[in-house]
Amino acid sequence: MLTVLFVMLAEVMIFLPSAAAFRSNWLQSRVQAARLAAIAVEVAPDMKVSDAIANRLLATAGIKAVRMERDGITEMILRAPSQTMPYETVDMRNLSTGRAIIDTCDTLFVPKERFLRILDTMGPNSTDIIDVLVSESDLRDELIAFSIRTLIFSAIISIISAALIYGALIFVFVRPMRDLSLAMARFQKTPEDPQSVITPSGRRDEIGRAEEDLAKMQNELRAALGQKNRLAALGEAVAKINHDLRNILTSAQLVSDRLATSDDPKVRTMGERLVRAIDRGVALCQSTLRFGKAEEEAPQKQNVDLSQVLSDAMNDACSESCDIEFDNGVSDGVMVSADPDQLYRIVLNLMRNAVQAMGKAGKLIAKADVREHSIALTLADTGPGIPENLRDHLFKPFSASTRKDGSGLGLAISRELARKHGGDVTLVRTGKSGTVFELVLPKGKG
Repeated sequence: MLTVLFVMLAEVMIFLPSAAAFRSNWLQSRVQAARLAAIAVEVAPDMKVSDAIANRLLATAGIKAVRMERDGITEMILRAPSQTMPYETVDMRNLSTGRAIIDTCDTLFVPKERFLRILDTMGPNSTDIIDVLVSESDLRDELIAFSIRTLIFSAIISIISAALIYGALIFVFVRPMRDLSLAMARFQKTPEDPQSVITPSGRRDEIGRAEEDLAKMQNELRAALGQKNRLAALGEAVAKINHDLRNILTSAQLVSDRLATSDDPKVRTMGERLVRAIDRGVALCQSTLRFGKAEEEAPQKQNVDLSQVLSDAMNDACSESCDIEFDNGVSDGVMVSADPDQLYRIVLNLMRNAVQAMGKAGKLIAKADVREHSIALTLADTGPGIPENLRDHLFKPFSASTRKDGSGLGLAISRELARKHGGDVTLVRTGKSGTVFELVLPKGKG
């Protein structure tokens, strides 16, 4: 309907100029017919014709009278029987477009019983004047017929245009948008079904890009749902075997401790290796169980000396065999508002990652930036840096470990605990010269 309305509006805007042009052409055609009638009279003997011939010439030309003036002298008059009626003069020699439009409106909308007196020259280079008298009612009838034809033609064009535009809109926009909507509804019902992912049509416009973005988003959501389902299954499985696994590991740890104290060097060496392997297994189970909890306990905040926590955590992160230099640049008395146990877990995870990245030798530097309401702790190591393919997933569980025996839970747990304190853990930079992490925590009192 809007298309029809717009086309009809455009037709209305161009109708009056078109009707004015039609009126001018109609008047010109009557002047041309009058010229032919005048020529016919000129060739007659003594420039005189009978009344019957005169009436026939006037009727054929569609005029009421014609007069030719040469050098100000009237030479020929051809007229029908006298009719008393007013007339309006139209000078075709200097008729402007605006005047023509006004006269057209006057003819169409203000009908009057009158004649039109048309003045023009006999030819392009002639100075002779021809004076033609026509009935305005004949012109009005022709204008009305022209208007009806224009209206019908415009209506046909509007309907055809509307149908074509409607079809184009259906094909180009409506159907693709409907397919997008159906694809989203289908994916909402069965996100795990690969068939519910939309297949992009390959279009190069905005709809094509929307299809590609939707397909990408659906694939990412499917992957995320799959991972969460696997994590949920893992948590459920670990929870079920937690008790039995703990008993098994406890028994194995007792045996391995006895083997580690054996007098036989070979048995003692194997026992020590077994102890380390069991310790790693216990740590992995504890990390998995701890992360698998629905919610970490709310932190019991108190003032904690950050420098002391760093020293304690470094002792546990670095065994006797490692040769890591620790530069604790945090002054005594720098207090943070935190849960002591949870803060220790955060710092231990960060330090253990740094120590494992550097190996047996390297340097770990700790610095604290005391701000107005928070403390920003930076830990910089001299390790080889974090691989680029792991940086985007660094804080996601089970996906960012650089070691074969790593769980990928340390950073995820550290960030979760830090955010519960109103802080955060972020990667500042990493590269061949080392890696820098920043831990931000609320500032304590003191």
